[in-house]
Amino acid sequence: MTRPPRAGFSLIEALVVLAVGGLALTVIFSIGMRAGDAGFRLGRGAMAAADRDVALGDIRATVRSIALRPTSAFLPQIDRPMDGQAQRMEVEVVMERATQCAPQGWSGRLVLEIADQDGERVLTCRAGNRPVTRLMTLTQGQTGFSYSTDGQVWTPAYANTPAPRGDGPVPPLNLWVRLAGPGVDIVEMASSGRAEIWYRVGADGAL
Repeated sequence: MTRPPRAGFSLIEALVVLAVGGLALTVIFSIGMRAGDAGFRLGRGAMAAADRDVALGDIRATVRSIALRPTSAFLPQIDRPMDGQAQRMEVEVVMERATQCAPQGWSGRLVLEIADQDGERVLTCRAGNRPVTRLMTLTQGQTGFSYSTDGQVWTPAYANTPAPRGDGPVPPLNLWVRLAGPGVDIVEMASSGRAEIWYRVGADGAL
């Protein structure tokens, strides 16, 4: 007597199919999770790089915005020279464009400072009485500002100290500012332009 063909799966066959399917799903989910984590890491990295580029652009714009008064154009008790130090730079600015520190056209005393905050080394900015802004996180290590009036010889401090006006034309005053350390090295220049524009008529021997 011939047994009729069997329909469907046996219990063992069904268990084997379920086991293989579960294993396949586990592999797929594992790959998907790793791909998702990699995507998140790439996204966070891209955002961090974008934030860093914005901060570096703001630093460059701030240096270009320095109102670099020639040393012979200072009035006592009115004008304040730039105070450039390795960890702190305090300057007069007229902002050429909007930054995280101040809006375009803002003028006044601005401070860029390297400091420790919450266990991190950071660069901060304060424009006048505006709130302190955290520009960027710095890689741990020795990072600081340096200054040069010729682009070749660098010093860890600079001040355009007031000096008497001499005979003859006053040349433009140029200043290169460098921020260097682990993971960062940028150089930007500020310039006084023609010295004549800084003199006040009838106040300090203007032409």
